[in-house]
Amino acid sequence: MSEELPEKPLLDHVMDFLEMVRRILIYIVSFLILLLFLPTPWLLPKTYYPFLFYCMNLTNHYMLNFNENIFSRNFATMFGVNGSRVVLISHGWFDSLTAAILLAVLLAVTVLSPVIAWEVYRFVEPGLYSHEKRIVKRYMVFALALFVSGVIYGYTVVMPIVFVVAVWLATLGGASLFFSIQDFYQNILIGSLATGVFFMFPLGILALNKAGIISYETLHNNWRYVIFAIFAVLAMITPDPTLISDIVLGLPFIVLYFFTMWLVKRSEKGKKKV
Repeated sequence: MSEELPEKPLLDHVMDFLEMVRRILIYIVSFLILLLFLPTPWLLPKTYYPFLFYCMNLTNHYMLNFNENIFSRNFATMFGVNGSRVVLISHGWFDSLTAAILLAVLLAVTVLSPVIAWEVYRFVEPGLYSHEKRIVKRYMVFALALFVSGVIYGYTVVMPIVFVVAVWLATLGGASLFFSIQDFYQNILIGSLATGVFFMFPLGILALNKAGIISYETLHNNWRYVIFAIFAVLAMITPDPTLISDIVLGLPFIVLYFFTMWLVKRSEKGKKKV
């Protein structure tokens, strides 16, 4: 006997979607408020120092101290900017607060991503059959792992190298190394989240394979063209005009692409056995 799913009016689906969005926003805003007012525990009771601003100082040191950063050190030496000192300035009264909120948004999206994924699953679950629920859960866990890995990789590896290139380009033009703290954290937020989304690209390939649009043979025969296309896209969207950030972002994609090929091949073998 086939499993029947309950039908709901369109308005009910819209209301469910808005309720899901409302809950996600409550989680994120609550987390942001907590980060803004939470004190740094090991500095109490001597002084009240918001933990978020403590994280900002750690980020400043990690991103801009090129001599100590293991990912950007060699690039800084190669470009001759390893001794450069970057100064972050505030153009307005609340630029530092805005920068702190940008960092808090990055932390909130990353830390709460499992909760956000669970809320999305709760929204789509009523419209899924039992076997589809297992598949969706597996895909969401895979997507979550890819996204979080991408955000961490973007923050720890890509952005420090991007800032090295930015400093090098500034020194070439004879500019002083004074940068807006708001722009600095805006670049960190966008760059890290964009890398997280970029890491989820193989998931799209798997979905296309499940839909019967792309096969393992297609992936295997055209991998050179796909990789060339990816590097072409990266060359257009990355913030520096050199190939450095393209390579830093492209190499993980190559690994993920061949890993996806293996998953697709395994999936197709499973279908043949059935």
